Amino acid sequence: MSRIRVLVVDDSSFLRRYLPRLLERDPEIQVIGTASDGVECLQKIKELKPDVVTLDIVMPVMDGLEALKRLMANSPTPVVMLSSKTYEGAQHTLEALSLGAVDFVTKPSGPTSLDIDKVGLELIEKVKTAASSNLKNAMAALDVPRDKFHSIIETLTPTIPVSARPISPLRKRLVAIATSTGGPNALQAILPMLPETLKAAIVIVQHIAPGFTAPLVGRLNSMSEITVREAQDGLKLTPGMALLSPAELHLTIEREGHELVVRLKPEPSDTLHRPSADVLFRSIARCCAAESCAVILTGMGDDGAMGMRSIRDGGGYTIAQDEATSLVYGMPRQAVLAGGVVTSLPLDRIAMEIARITQS
Repeated sequence: MSRIRVLVVDDSSFLRRYLPRLLERDPEIQVIGTASDGVECLQKIKELKPDVVTLDIVMPVMDGLEALKRLMANSPTPVVMLSSKTYEGAQHTLEALSLGAVDFVTKPSGPTSLDIDKVGLELIEKVKTAASSNLKNAMAALDVPRDKFHSIIETLTPTIPVSARPISPLRKRLVAIATSTGGPNALQAILPMLPETLKAAIVIVQHIAPGFTAPLVGRLNSMSEITVREAQDGLKLTPGMALLSPAELHLTIEREGHELVVRLKPEPSDTLHRPSADVLFRSIARCCAAESCAVILTGMGDDGAMGMRSIRDGGGYTIAQDEATSLVYGMPRQAVLAGGVVTSLPLDRIAMEIARITQS
């Protein structure tokens, strides 16, 4: 099997020396070159045609964002960004993801090899994921004009489910969305399409590093007609509001009388991800499955698969992003294989289906 050919782009001479050694600890990865700025990056990409690029954001001559724009316009290539943990760094990273970067790794706070080692395994994993990502199709699926969506929403016909198990006829007043790699872009393709008159509340689990939740919430809220906020413990769910789980805490739903209420907690601590889609979905299955719609979007791994099955078995409606438009068809695939998916849809149909199932 051929190795994954990687170009490392960073203005730090230390990182240009050390990152290749770190990446090549994995026998499946070969670093074929380095570059110190955006101009050199584009030249090296043209010459070497790497499978994946690791790209710093703040660089002289041409920064990472400008290089990324030009790369995606001329020869789209999977990119993993290296980001700082500052609020400004997080905003730049989210901009990079919207431009087509597959994922990002936050730079360690210190400059030594020991500090870099802390993110080594994460970087290797994300380079491998980027190499197998469905970049071109995923980017093409993101461009859906809002006016086009609103013009056809009233004419939607019910989607034919792939499962014959009965769905509760109750209107869905809660939509739970789970996603990982590629999620920020997918959320930007869905939430801005939903009308402010949406008759359901939305809760979202996005696997993301600490420090990136607030910038993502701000970005989504500025783009959307509905209100997007960071979830807080004890908040009551209200129609037309989307709540994004903070990093490092699980989001669950509890019933209090006729109300549905958000709970945030660090337990269970043994899950691979926190927040976890399975933890969220299973809490919904316990309290309000028949009133809920669960959506699983692009992402690596199997988080959410069994929890979605629980919602489906309780009479809930479930949607998976299809393979053709998923940047990484991991989480949706596992949900389908677990038997929990009613229908698989391309990304540009999911907002329409959410609107339909919540107004029925």
